[in-house]
Amino acid sequence: MFFYSPPYILQKLCPSVLHWKVDTQEKEIYLTFDDGPSSSITHEVLRVLEHYQAKATFFCNGKQALENPEIIEMIKQSGHGLGNHTFSHIDGWKSSEIDYFRDVKRCKEVFHSSLFRPPFGRITREQARVLSKQYHIVMWSLMTYDFHPKINSERSLKEMIRKAAPGSILLMHDSEKAEGKVISILTGVLEYFSGSGFTFNSLEDAFSRKT
Repeated sequence: MFFYSPPYILQKLCPSVLHWKVDTQEKEIYLTFDDGPSSSITHEVLRVLEHYQAKATFFCNGKQALENPEIIEMIKQSGHGLGNHTFSHIDGWKSSEIDYFRDVKRCKEVFHSSLFRPPFGRITREQARVLSKQYHIVMWSLMTYDFHPKINSERSLKEMIRKAAPGSILLMHDSEKAEGKVISILTGVLEYFSGSGFTFNSLEDAFSRKT
């Protein structure tokens, strides 16, 4: 039931503009965090990343970023990447194109990024076509389900260890809904894969190497 791959329908509808993994043979994993920044969680995530000398990408909501500008600055100063996650966490499947593009633009006015991830992973073909002209649209290879009440940290970590591979994009959350699990999952992932010779880089670095 859980730990399924990203929506297959989107992989078929938008095969050339949505990024599900990084094309690399190097032992690299890309950690991403959605729905922040959060005053109660993001600081701790940054601390753990610093301890393991790992870089990540934070897909932030514009509203959250406005409320926590000092954390946005910490993310940038620590060498992590930032990604647009809309202003108000809008659902692309339930919104008009005008409303959706307006919400993306509002987030862009708070902080600039060349990366975009649609909330809930929901985006239409037309939304993807338009936004791909301005952004690398990033989906994910594996989701930790750190927010799900029926998935505990141990089960999530076991799945990440079993399925992650070079170029995998892991989706976590630095928000209150993941507060009880995200740190233990993150620590476990970093401990295991660092010990296996993997490095953790920001997606901005990955895409800049391709241009």
